[in-house]
Amino acid sequence: MSYFNNRRKPPSEHVYADTVIWQCSECNCWSRKEFIYVDEPICPMCTGRMNQEAKSIRVE
Repeated sequence: MSYFNNRRKPPSEHVYADTVIWQCSECNCWSRKEFIYVDEPICPMCTGRMNQEAKSIRVE
């Protein structure tokens, strides 16, 4: 039997970066700015108004 493949790797730390997003004002929906192609987007989930904000997301 081979037990050498069962070794655990040390946990790595996650890398985060501040990214510009569009955040819905009524629900929890958000999208990165790179994926929105209109000037004033509306929320696809609740049709609410979306505001531009910054969010720290994991980029690893």
